Amino acid sequence: MAHLSPAIQHLLALPDAERRLGPFLLVEQLGRGGFAPVWLAREIYGATELRTAAVKLFAIGTRSDASASAAALRRQILEEARSLCQVEHPSVVRFYSLPIDETRGVMGLAMEYVAGSPLAQRIAAEGRLPVPEVIAIGIALASALAAVHRAGLVHRDVKPANVIEAAGVHKLIDFGIAATDERSAPRTRFESGPAELPSLPPETTRLRGSAEDITRPLELGDGAPLGALERYGTIGYIDPVVFATGAGATAASDLYALGATLFECLTGRLPARSPGGHGFSDAVLDGRHPAPPVGELAPEVPEPLARLVDTLLAPERAARPRSAEQTAIELLRIQAELAGPSRALPPEDIGPFRGLGRFGEKDRDVYFGRSSEIAATIESVRTRGLVALVGPSGSGKSSLARAGVLPRVAEGALGGWPRAWDTVITEPGHDPRAAIAAALSSFVPCAGALTPEALSRALVTRAREAERGIVLLVDQLDELVTLAGGPSRAWAIELLGQLAEPALPGVRVIVTLRRDLLDPLLALAGLGKALIRGSVLLEPMTESAWAAVIDQGLGAYGYALEDEALREEILADVRRMSSAMPLVQFALTELWDRRDREAMRITRVGVAAIGGIAGALERHAEATLADLGAEVRGAEAGARALLLALTTPRGTRENRSRPELEQAVGPGATEVIAAFEQARLVVASAEGLTLAHEALLAQWGRLRRWVEEARDDRLLAEELEQDATRWRETPALVPLWSRHRLAFAEDVVRREAARPSADARAFLAAARRAERRARLVITGAALAALVMSAGAGAAYVRAIRAKEAATELALSEQTRSRELAEQQTRDLRAAQDRIDKLMGELREAPSLAKLRELEQRMVEAKALGEPREKPIAAGRARPAASAETSFAAPASSAAPSAAPADTGAGEGLTVETEWGAGKSR
Repeated sequence: MAHLSPAIQHLLALPDAERRLGPFLLVEQLGRGGFAPVWLAREIYGATELRTAAVKLFAIGTRSDASASAAALRRQILEEARSLCQVEHPSVVRFYSLPIDETRGVMGLAMEYVAGSPLAQRIAAEGRLPVPEVIAIGIALASALAAVHRAGLVHRDVKPANVIEAAGVHKLIDFGIAATDERSAPRTRFESGPAELPSLPPETTRLRGSAEDITRPLELGDGAPLGALERYGTIGYIDPVVFATGAGATAASDLYALGATLFECLTGRLPARSPGGHGFSDAVLDGRHPAPPVGELAPEVPEPLARLVDTLLAPERAARPRSAEQTAIELLRIQAELAGPSRALPPEDIGPFRGLGRFGEKDRDVYFGRSSEIAATIESVRTRGLVALVGPSGSGKSSLARAGVLPRVAEGALGGWPRAWDTVITEPGHDPRAAIAAALSSFVPCAGALTPEALSRALVTRAREAERGIVLLVDQLDELVTLAGGPSRAWAIELLGQLAEPALPGVRVIVTLRRDLLDPLLALAGLGKALIRGSVLLEPMTESAWAAVIDQGLGAYGYALEDEALREEILADVRRMSSAMPLVQFALTELWDRRDREAMRITRVGVAAIGGIAGALERHAEATLADLGAEVRGAEAGARALLLALTTPRGTRENRSRPELEQAVGPGATEVIAAFEQARLVVASAEGLTLAHEALLAQWGRLRRWVEEARDDRLLAEELEQDATRWRETPALVPLWSRHRLAFAEDVVRREAARPSADARAFLAAARRAERRARLVITGAALAALVMSAGAGAAYVRAIRAKEAATELALSEQTRSRELAEQQTRDLRAAQDRIDKLMGELREAPSLAKLRELEQRMVEAKALGEPREKPIAAGRARPAASAETSFAAPASSAAPSAAPADTGAGEGLTVETEWGAGKSR
């Protein structure tokens, strides 16, 4: 262990019981990849052992190391390790976790322990491997590298010793760390120049006859830094550019190592072996000379395969294939050519593209661009009972399964037992039990009458007796949550769950489903976990995949694009809309229809005729509607009714029979349906007709708007139909609609926003009757209550009226009193005026006769000022001249004893008090 870092040496020197990294107890060393040893470990929590794993150890330094370079290296190692844990591919060993010992500065990359045999052992034992097997190995490794490179990572050490065969699956193991695509990474002092062959240990430049010597890693001495040559792989598999210049390893470096591995499988030797068979050729190692052609060493190798391997081993990176994905595509093409006898291609009028349709088994020889996904799915089907192809709408899930996977399974791609496999296809629809039973009926009669458990046993028995397996494809599994329901759905869910885990011998299930409908499917007991564990995620096709679709598709019929510039223009358009696969396929189909048959070319004139790749579908749909409007009256309304009938309220496709559509569209239905069928916007399905693709719902603005406008009405109508069906079956358990809900439903029917079934109409009629009965009951109850309370009501009314009469009387008396008071006030004011006048006269003639006359007048005036009737409202304020004032002398009072002294004696006379008291001033 002299080459290991001190931190790792210290960890491994601990006693067996203490040699731990997090929950992993290191048991024994499995191998050593340069500076990073790999140990078999047991993952233990408390007293429970969870699983056996392989742990690769890295020295990452401690947090106390404050140097910038150490911190940067630590971050890079951790980031790449986390990225590796996210790579999912059947041919890539699974990574579990990153246990870290911060005290010692050691990190472990815990991964799946694969109990199998290395490819290097087979090469050592057999020399050369059969060509079909080498192609299968190449497809598995190339598709695995494509997944790794998509994650932004580089393996750095692809070689037969790092390829393990287990249960018929080839897995890539022992990934390097701290070596991501370094084209833009800063150079370090260890990457400053080429490797010097004379400085390498002799065992790395001489072959000693064993596979172990051929594949042993470079060892550059004690404490070799991470930047040294060992960082980039094993001698004989290292990219010549890395070897010669010290440049960082890239994805192209992995492709060179893949080429060296395939070269070794086909010829039994490394490409850099010296001509004499002893040691390496310096010129091949550093790229001054190319490796010898495969055809010279193994003439029996088919020329296309030999040429591909030679290209992978090109000294210059630019001369190698553009990507691992392209390499896998080419290997699949070679595999198909060698499968023979050659199959007839689909007719030229149909061509290599399918527009809004899907590829089927008959299209397998024109189905390109999904090689990695095909390989990944087949690898998963080998070991899992259920494999789920999950992707967004329009990602090509059905085509991948039907044209990519099933034909290869039928040809024996799974290997092992059984050697032969039958394939069947179904879609759940409204009655998934009937659909699955019909698909399996030729293998298990009366399948629909069996319980899920009994049907599972019957399928296994049939596989054992016939020595033929069966693969059931359930396409559009999401219909279990969008269309199906009741006991039929429950039966299908239970069956799929039983077939999924554990995997039954000779029975496999492949399902396809939309990613946006995955959540409700995961909630299905017994099926959700299996979907997670067996998922193969479909991503948008890459530019290289689309290039393969175009180039190989056209080439299959002898066609090509007009020139390279047009090819780049089309690929640039495709790149901008690569996630909308159906739109690209539709545009390519339109281009094929406008091909130049004489020159056998796709031309710029054809591209201009469809208006370019982007927007071709919507323009086609709008043109179809416009042409229909010129021929059929009310075409837009009919088209709206047709297209809405072919969709669900939630925005997914629906299957309808032709009579149902004719009823929904009404007059002109035949012409409307025929026009959309001819335009390939509506296609036939097992249950009648349906939209050509869900891309129409996403990309055709008019249809999307129609669906959104009608969504609320259609959801209510759908709920009505569901309740009506349940009510027909169990009327006592389903409440009838009433009030606002019933009114809304009747409004939808009245506006013809929905066409209710007979059950729905009966349900609404019953609801209306119940509503009327409820109103009558309420009205009767109200009348009864009114009658019962009539006596009390009459008494109450009489009491109210008596109170009203008393109030009116009081108000009348108060009004009368107020009028009398006002009259008295007026009389008093008149008397006061009379008194004032008499007093004036008295001052002018104060004789006794005048006084007596005055007194008489005052008596008369008093009589005039007295109130005629006592007021009722005693509380009102009295007038200023009140009853307290007397205008006459008391009856016993004598006349004045003497006349006033002068004529001015009357100036001090007051009327209010002194006069009545017989006083004067």
